Amino acid sequence: MTQTRERTASAQIPSLDLLRSWAIASVVLAHACLAYGVGPALAPLQLGGTGVDLFFLLSGWLLGSQLMRELKATGSIRLMRFWSRRWMRTLPAYYAVLFFTFGQQMVKGNYDLDWSFLWFGQNYFSALPYFTVSWSLCVEEHFYLAIAPFSSFVFSLGRRGVLLGAAVLLVPFVSRTLGLYGHLEQTHVRYDACLAGVALAAINVFLPGAWRRLCAAAPLIGGVGAVLYSWFVFARWHPAYTPPLDEPTQCIIIYGSILLLAVSSEKWRRALYVPGSAYLAKRAYAVYLLHPESLALMTRLHLPSFPLFLALSWVVTLGAAEVLYRVVELPIMNARERYRFSASGHHAAAPSA
Repeated sequence: MTQTRERTASAQIPSLDLLRSWAIASVVLAHACLAYGVGPALAPLQLGGTGVDLFFLLSGWLLGSQLMRELKATGSIRLMRFWSRRWMRTLPAYYAVLFFTFGQQMVKGNYDLDWSFLWFGQNYFSALPYFTVSWSLCVEEHFYLAIAPFSSFVFSLGRRGVLLGAAVLLVPFVSRTLGLYGHLEQTHVRYDACLAGVALAAINVFLPGAWRRLCAAAPLIGGVGAVLYSWFVFARWHPAYTPPLDEPTQCIIIYGSILLLAVSSEKWRRALYVPGSAYLAKRAYAVYLLHPESLALMTRLHLPSFPLFLALSWVVTLGAAEVLYRVVELPIMNARERYRFSASGHHAAAPSA
């Protein structure tokens, strides 16, 4: 019966439901295209994989809003409270799917399990032979560990902290540009989308004048983002016209501009909404965890058309996600309010993930 702040947060900003739904729907579509093997004519549909970058930005904005308000109100962050709420939100469903995956491997006769999955080390120490989407969960969990103490430290430095924050924000771009990575799923080359969301939240909380100017320009900035996204799509058909920036940086610019528009005013918060988005947004995490299994099942059926393949994949995914959401996610999210170490404080009135 308890309604946690996390559960009601998206209802406060309907546009964020749409963005979260767009992110998960585009990811499922992209992976469905790969699983079915669509032709080059549908190549732009595989851009949906960049929905992960939108998830990163949303996560940074939502958690950053909490942390910045807490810093402004109290001058500090209750680290254990923040971490316990995050872990109670993300770990139960993750481990439920991970242990199911381990069970599948053992049924297939593979007992050489990769234990780095237990501590989110797989995006550095594994070739990701299974549960491949978990690389992005590694980025998020590493981000959760670092962002609260880092925000406290930056806040303690005053204006000098802004320079440090900007420098840390640039590390992934520099690493990608110089090739300082094993693959692009490693945390140090992908956390900048999360931190960009935090930066937007910090401007909102600490620089209200600058935030008002950004919000006033949000329709123009969002329009530029839409044009860049169109260019992004066009380049999938015509690779010679690929934009000069690397893909993660393009996604930060595109999705960051759209996120700004989505939260810039009450008008846009309510205009950018499609009925049903709230339902899918609440189950987005479960859908993300489970959709690869549904796609694998549909692939074994050798269905005659891609639309049928996609439709049945969604039916199976949503059914499985509903079970995971109601049996694992929702009860433990609600349980956070029962314990002092994880109960939400007065400062947590900001939207949360």
